[in-house]
Amino acid sequence: MKSRIFSALRGYLDTFSSLVLRLPPFKKRAMNRLPKKNRGSLFFTLLVVPHDDKAQMRRLRIRRSFVYTGSVVVGTLALFGLLFPTYYLKVLGQGRAVDLLTRENQELRRNQAEFESRIAAVRRQVAEFEGQARKFALMAGVEDLPEVDMAAGSPGLSMSGIFSLPMKDIEGELSVLDRKASGLLDNYKVIGKAFEKQSVQLSSTPSVIPVKGILGHGYGWRKDPFTGLRDFHAGVDIVANRGAKVYAPANGIVTKVGRAGGYGKTIFISHGNGITTRYGHLNDMDVKVGDRVKRGQVIGRVGSTGRSTGPHLHYEVLVHNQKVNPLQYIINEYRRF
Repeated sequence: MKSRIFSALRGYLDTFSSLVLRLPPFKKRAMNRLPKKNRGSLFFTLLVVPHDDKAQMRRLRIRRSFVYTGSVVVGTLALFGLLFPTYYLKVLGQGRAVDLLTRENQELRRNQAEFESRIAAVRRQVAEFEGQARKFALMAGVEDLPEVDMAAGSPGLSMSGIFSLPMKDIEGELSVLDRKASGLLDNYKVIGKAFEKQSVQLSSTPSVIPVKGILGHGYGWRKDPFTGLRDFHAGVDIVANRGAKVYAPANGIVTKVGRAGGYGKTIFISHGNGITTRYGHLNDMDVKVGDRVKRGQVIGRVGSTGRSTGPHLHYEVLVHNQKVNPLQYIINEYRRF
C-alpha cells in the first residue's frame, strides 16, 4: 500500500514538473547532449525513509528549476502577505482622513453660508434703520443729519454671490457695518434731543398711514385713468374695502368737511406748523369743522365718491400749501399695509 502511495506521489511530481516547468525543445536536446554524470545536477533527490524496517526506502527526484520557481512563488506570496495588511491599514487610514476633511469642509461651508446670510440680514436692517432715521429727522426738523460714507472699494454683499465671498470681503463688509452702526447711533442721539424739544410738533406730524390697504397710485407723474393723458398725481391712492375706517395720522383741527370737486366727500385737517392733510373719495365723514382730533381717531370711511374708479382713499400732505410726497412722513411704510 505504501509503495503505491510513493509511486503515485513520485509520478505526480514528475508530471507536474514536466508540465509547469517544461523546458523548450532546444533545452531538452542540450540536456540530452550532457554527459550522464552531469544530468543529475538538474535535479534534487528526496529520500523517504520509513520507520518500518521492513519497508523499502523511496527516492524522489525533483527538478531544480521547479524548486527554485516554487521558492520564488512562495517567497512572493509571503512578502505580499506581510506587506498587504500594512498597505491596507494605510489606505484605510487615508480614506478616513479624507472623509473627516470632507465633513469638516461641508460644515465650514454651512457655517460660512449662515454667517454671510446673517451679514446680509444685518445690512438690510441697517439700511432700514437709516431710512427710519431720515424720516425721524424730517419729523424733528433736523436737516443736517450726517451721512455715513461707505469705505472706498467696499464690496457689499449680494445674494447672487453670497456663497463665494473671500474672507477679506467679509471683513470689509463688517467694517462698513460697524461704521454705519456707529453713525446711526450718533444720528439717533441728535434726533432724540430734537424730539425732546419738539414733542408737541411731533404729535402733530402725520407719521402713520390713515387706512390699512394696498398702495395703488403713488405720488408723481402717471397716466390719468379717465383721459389716458400724462398727469401729475399729488398724493397717494390707498385701495381698501368700502367702509374701511380712516384714521387721523396726527393731532389736528378739522378745517373742512364736504364735497370738493373731483375729490368727492373730503376732509381737511390742519396739524399746525404749516402742515395740512386731505382725505378724498370718502363714503362717510365722522367729524365736523372745528373738531380737535387725536392721532388714531376715526374720521371717516373709505368710499368711491367724486372722480374715482373704485373704493380707495386719496391722501395728500401739504407743507405751507405745497403738496409733498406723503410717504416721506409715514413711518410704517406702504409696503407693510
